[in-house]
Amino acid sequence: MEDERVVASSAGDPRLLSSTPHAPTTPYNNRLMNLPPPPGHPLATYVVQVPKDQIYRVPPLENAGIVERHREAAKNKGKKSKRKCSRYLICIAIVLLVIGVLVSGAIAAVYFIFTPKAPNFTVSKLHVKQQKQGSPPTYDVTLKAKNPNEKMGIHCKSDEDSATLTFWTKNLGFGDFPGLEQKPGDDSSIFAIKIHALKIKVVPPSVQKSISDKKTKRQISLKLKFESPLVFNVWFLKLWKKDMTVNCAFRVSTMAQGTKILSQNCKTKLS
Repeated sequence: MEDERVVASSAGDPRLLSSTPHAPTTPYNNRLMNLPPPPGHPLATYVVQVPKDQIYRVPPLENAGIVERHREAAKNKGKKSKRKCSRYLICIAIVLLVIGVLVSGAIAAVYFIFTPKAPNFTVSKLHVKQQKQGSPPTYDVTLKAKNPNEKMGIHCKSDEDSATLTFWTKNLGFGDFPGLEQKPGDDSSIFAIKIHALKIKVVPPSVQKSISDKKTKRQISLKLKFESPLVFNVWFLKLWKKDMTVNCAFRVSTMAQGTKILSQNCKTKLS
């Protein structure tokens, strides 16, 4: 009888029917729900409470498909982003490689077309000045320069006291290279290097005799050396910069008046 009351009261209260949404619907249940309440018994309301942790619900299979599609989409997106990054890096590497090859080829072509050559020097004159015998003399060495580069100009200027004049192993003095600027193929540049003897050093006897003896000409062998940075340029572009060292060995008829250059050999080294 209690079960019938519960069913009857539930049939009268739609909220209680909605609290059991998972109960299967059968013809027997339908007959019970349509039965009138038993006579002689007052209507009563019963509340049935079910704990939430005992209400189970299985998600539909469609949800699993949706979740799987989201996972696949995330994986594909990550793969695509990695592929894009790798493609960008490969493209950048290829572009840098091509630029490096082009720049190297251009430099090599310019080097072979404009091959830098050292200028040629020759000693053309020597003039010695001495106020009195035994005083420190001054040696003026005149040189002629030729630029063998037909497509490049040259420019050089040394620091002070970069030139030296020696007699055998004895240093006669120091001087500075005045500098030189030549156009391509120029062979008419003439300049002089002034060598000042040191006051504390005595002039070698052979040199002093060649300076003082005006009747008898005494031949003297000398060596001139000077250094300078050398710049090769095409128009206003400076292509190369090298260190230049020039060594000139020459022999004069005398160091007095009427000096003549008997022989000379100048070598220019670039580094």
